Amino acid sequence: MPSDDTSRWGNVAVRYGGPVADLQITPQACVRCNVNRVPNSATSQPVIVVNEWISEDHLLWTLCAGLAATGLDPDWTRSFNAYHRLHWAHIQAMVQRAQGINRFLLDIRSPPIVLAQFIHHDGSRVHDYPITATSIGDRSRGNLLKLLHYVYHGGFSSTDTFTVALHRSSVTGSPPYAALGLPDPHAAPVPNLPPSDRPSSESGLQELLEDPERLTTPPPPYRGPSLAPPDWAP
Repeated sequence: MPSDDTSRWGNVAVRYGGPVADLQITPQACVRCNVNRVPNSATSQPVIVVNEWISEDHLLWTLCAGLAATGLDPDWTRSFNAYHRLHWAHIQAMVQRAQGINRFLLDIRSPPIVLAQFIHHDGSRVHDYPITATSIGDRSRGNLLKLLHYVYHGGFSSTDTFTVALHRSSVTGSPPYAALGLPDPHAAPVPNLPPSDRPSSESGLQELLEDPERLTTPPPPYRGPSLAPPDWAP
């Protein structure tokens, strides 16, 4: 491999945060996907064939455009053609111009969805791969390499099909991990604090209700060490 190619593949590996041998396989795999949106607004799941594996964002765009092209989800087709079709055409032209290793270094516009859930049943277990939109220059959390590793080395055959659910962002703009029953990899860990010795607010309120005189009895005069104002008298 020429030294220039080695250097560029090294840059790709830095972006993905791991080995990129599966991205180097040619020709790339053709994978059949039964695609639908969540919430489901279509009556069927059209088959979309993915044969380019460039980045998470490019994969999400491919699925969005493929679903729109089928016309089986009319609301999505209208929305995609109105707001995203020109962006997708620009992305396709940009990828075609880049070719080779440079395709994997492209920073692609954020897709209309934030997450695609790839699920495959092999008869004995369920294989689940959430593909998420990534930030510019960092794809270490997007999971494309894990998905490709399963496609090439996990027993996935050319006749197998993924079931793919497309998810838009939630109200907060975060991927809906909770809705999928998945842990949020971006969430801050919850500290394991020791139990407090202070009574809870509920127990304090209960004490007041059980002893009404505490509500009408004034507090005792202040006996602290601080000096009182000169014109103050208890």
